[in-house]
Amino acid sequence: MTAIKIPTSFNIDLEFEAADLGQRFLAWLIDQVVRGVYIGIFGLLIGSMSRIFQEPAIAVLFIIVILLPVIAYPLLFEMFMEGQTPGKMAMSIKVVGMVGNVPTTSQHLVRWFFRIIEQPVFFWAIVPVLSILRSPLNQRLGDVVAGTIVISTKPRGSIEETIFRDLSAVNYQPKFPEILRLSDRDMNKIKELLDRALTGDHQLAARVANRVKEVLKISTDLPDTAFLETVLNDYNYYTTVER
Repeated sequence: MTAIKIPTSFNIDLEFEAADLGQRFLAWLIDQVVRGVYIGIFGLLIGSMSRIFQEPAIAVLFIIVILLPVIAYPLLFEMFMEGQTPGKMAMSIKVVGMVGNVPTTSQHLVRWFFRIIEQPVFFWAIVPVLSILRSPLNQRLGDVVAGTIVISTKPRGSIEETIFRDLSAVNYQPKFPEILRLSDRDMNKIKELLDRALTGDHQLAARVANRVKEVLKISTDLPDTAFLETVLNDYNYYTTVER
């Protein structure tokens, strides 16, 4: 997969993995199956009404109940499921903005509009396929114009490699409530840098600790590595134990 580095306001690069062509195709295929099942079920229901309603009414029902929802399927799901359709959810991928944010309504609309010329039917499949293969971030044309990317949501390591720490068995007292201004991604990056610093890179620990103190306006006499460990423990406390 293609690695994507995105700078945050915390001044630490976050790393994502761009979804590849295979993942995106399988997600699309699953969504087509979902659409097909929907069309089959409601097509039968509307067909059974043909004895009750006249043809113009059946045509209107077909447009409202089947055609419009099927056309708007990716737009509605991605808007209300934070960048995912059922297919994308099954493949553990999602649409995000270029800074890792949830796409705006206008970005969703642009991506959806460009599906008109990117529908993978017959020779039109060459448009999204070539765009994804040639893009350094695996973007289709709609992604490029909308300023979005499709990333993998799969965790990149085991739980021991994440920021999670079990504090439920201890009477832990947090020290820095300011850390709630940071995100999980920020904390994962701090954990990654701390692990690297603990191998002997004391200068790295100092740089990270100073940056955290500067951003959160924290004053403490704790040693750099102890401070970063406390930050991680506090974040776990406020986001797990206290809830």
